[in-house]
Amino acid sequence: MQPLTLAAVIVALVGLGILSAFNALQRRQAWHKNKSSEPPGPGLIPWVGRIHDLPVEYMWLKFAEWAKTYGPIYRTQMLGDYFIIITDEKIAEDLLVKRGKIYSDRPQIRSLFDAKSTNGSMEYLPLMGKNEYWARQRKFTHSYLTEATNSRYYGTLYHEAKRWNMRILNDPDNFAFYLEDMAAKVATQLTWDDPNLSEYCDKSAWGLLTQMSPAGPLTNVVTPLWHLPFPINPWKIAERKRHDEQQGWWLARLQSVRAQMAKGQARPSFTRTYLEGEKTGNLSGDYEAASALGMMALVAIFTVAGPLYYFLLAMVHHPEWQEKVQAEIDQACGGRMPELTDMPNLPVLRACIKETMRWRPNVPTGVAHELMEDDFYNGYFIPKGARLLPLDWAFLRNEKKYPDADNFRPERWLEASWPTYQEPLSQFPTIMGMTSFGWGQRACLGQSLTRDETLVSLGSLMWAYNLKKKVGPDGKVIEPSITKSNSLLIVKPDAYELAFEPRSKERRQEIIKQWEETDARDRAERAEFARNAEENFGKVVPEPVAA
Repeated sequence: MQPLTLAAVIVALVGLGILSAFNALQRRQAWHKNKSSEPPGPGLIPWVGRIHDLPVEYMWLKFAEWAKTYGPIYRTQMLGDYFIIITDEKIAEDLLVKRGKIYSDRPQIRSLFDAKSTNGSMEYLPLMGKNEYWARQRKFTHSYLTEATNSRYYGTLYHEAKRWNMRILNDPDNFAFYLEDMAAKVATQLTWDDPNLSEYCDKSAWGLLTQMSPAGPLTNVVTPLWHLPFPINPWKIAERKRHDEQQGWWLARLQSVRAQMAKGQARPSFTRTYLEGEKTGNLSGDYEAASALGMMALVAIFTVAGPLYYFLLAMVHHPEWQEKVQAEIDQACGGRMPELTDMPNLPVLRACIKETMRWRPNVPTGVAHELMEDDFYNGYFIPKGARLLPLDWAFLRNEKKYPDADNFRPERWLEASWPTYQEPLSQFPTIMGMTSFGWGQRACLGQSLTRDETLVSLGSLMWAYNLKKKVGPDGKVIEPSITKSNSLLIVKPDAYELAFEPRSKERRQEIIKQWEETDARDRAERAEFARNAEENFGKVVPEPVAA
């Protein structure tokens, strides 16, 4: 770096620091106009707040620790941003649901361009402020995800679950890649009718997730750095590249489906439905539609991959529950792979999935809400602009509701002696409505898809394989960690190794047979559609990706 450039950086940083400190002081004076009613919380260093001792990794553990000292609702501050941490479900219900009219905004993500769509970018529905773009895209997304639960959707789930089983049979060491690719193939099939797009879509999903997480770019923690001039701002330069590539890719996917439609080659998909004009949701045009559809695909990967990873860990660390799930599947399904119609008869499978999501929540910090106007709660003053974190880790470790909360105990959903037990077992337990899916007007719209996909994929895996800890070259058992994970907003465990053994020779042959049959059927359906298109327009659609 040239001396002049370095001097410019230093001047810019000093200026930004002074400006940020001044703005923070102004906000703090406004926040504490009624100091006596401020919620409790840890001591704060001016402007810095508690950023100095809040770890970027496993941040939710520190928030939960502070709750033991300061109570179920407390305040803290980080570089001028005022946070309210909520660790009690009733308080979250009171504020984020019952008062959702003013508690449903989103804070700006520092390291993204216009994530709230304040200036009309219209790109990331889960991160948007409570504005016109959010309102119409939420209705649009809800409509599409509701109608996804049809025969074509179920067929996609079964097809990809069988592909996953076959891939593990052929290459068990790469099960993690195939796990995420399965979720991505379901998403890209539903959105664009093209499972070949899965690998790029998965990469795009984790790229966005990293950019929006506190454990991502430095600018999400040392926020003034984001405001450096663009030519000397490596974080903005990198994000511009990532953003433009992703948005261009989404738009290209929409235009590709439009081109297929013009030639009669587009099979059913969310994008074709939009382009046919039957369900446009009053979106403004191609750019907004491409973003809304692309975001649906990305979120479908986020919400499924984490629970699948942790379920496998739970089964290998608790083989007694693996045996119970397998015995239940064998009894209910008579040797065939389970389907969604079997789920009323599979409460143990459902209990293990729900307990996995409680034991290792996918979004342990919760997703922040932003208050839209000053408010009081139980005598505490909460200022406009405060960021409220519904700490899911704390909700799901409430010892009164979840005795022995730190341990994996699926029986809490199956036995009447536990506080969480519900009847009938043909309906309960279910993951629908779990706190991990968010609160009020910001609750996840894809809960039913997450439920169905986890049930089908994990039910088929338990039908097919025994999961065991792997033995290393030295003859010692490799212990997969149940505590190590990334620290992104949506977490998944650190890479681990497992052994997958077909449950019998007959089951091994059935895995192969089922994949060959579903693959042949899929190819035949595509070929028939292609022939019909060729008769009219003279061109065929691409072959589907092989296992």
